[in-house]
Amino acid sequence: MTENTAFHVHIPQNMTVLLNLYNKAPRSLIMAGGTHLMNHTMKPDGEHHSILAVGQLDELKKISRTDRYIELGSCVTINEMIDAQLGVASPLLLDTMSHMGPYPIRNVSTIGGNLCIPEKRMDLFPVLLLMDARMELRHVKRKRNGRASYKSRWIHINSFLDAEGRPDLAEGEILSRIRIPFYDGSFHFHRKVNIQDNDFFTINALASLDKGVLSDVRVAFTNGGLFILRSRDMEANLMGRRFPLTRKELDEVMSGLSRYFSKPENPYEEYLMNSLFRQLLESLADPSDTGDFSLQ
Repeated sequence: MTENTAFHVHIPQNMTVLLNLYNKAPRSLIMAGGTHLMNHTMKPDGEHHSILAVGQLDELKKISRTDRYIELGSCVTINEMIDAQLGVASPLLLDTMSHMGPYPIRNVSTIGGNLCIPEKRMDLFPVLLLMDARMELRHVKRKRNGRASYKSRWIHINSFLDAEGRPDLAEGEILSRIRIPFYDGSFHFHRKVNIQDNDFFTINALASLDKGVLSDVRVAFTNGGLFILRSRDMEANLMGRRFPLTRKELDEVMSGLSRYFSKPENPYEEYLMNSLFRQLLESLADPSDTGDFSLQ
């Protein structure tokens, strides 16, 4: 490309136009709220020189609910999710959204944009992973006669990332809807610690206790925003235990953490993993001491 090459910004009026444009130019950038792109300078000689602005597409702005789940278009903003009282799906989801930056940022940030940032996993991904969210991916396929065939597929959020932790989208494929099941557990836990710049370490958990006995637990760590760490074996080891744990049981569970997760290379991250996990176990002993906060 020459120095005078300009960026092309397209504002498709409907999903059909969007899918066809993306099919013809699959290296285009999909932009919804643009909060992530604003922090990254685009170069005219770079790989992407076409932008598809999708933030106002009606089909991607819809919110619906059944007695089992809430379904969101990928361009629903964080504040729209809060206003729609999505806390009924899980207080953990509401707490997480409420701490995702200042109000003006949440006013334009979208659920799809938060999930599709290529280089790191942001706040919503670990929470939706624990809630067993599903995602609809859509694309257009050209037949031999030139006609367009519009395809969609639903996947579990666990299948959304490739081996390197990046969104596993086929060429020309977009995230269109997210389906979030309700979770009726009695306990949620969220801690987020900023490490440096925009890197952070988090722990998120959902759990159910019956008379002090842990009947369900789901735990996910986010390591610097790069990878989601979850161990079903560790969760199985916790289930059936009565809280509060004895000191011996607490030490046993803490010492076994290294069996389920690789030791972080950064000693500070190792400290955070152990410290935040201990906080989780102590909070399970007093379910009234649940909630969310972030440390700078």
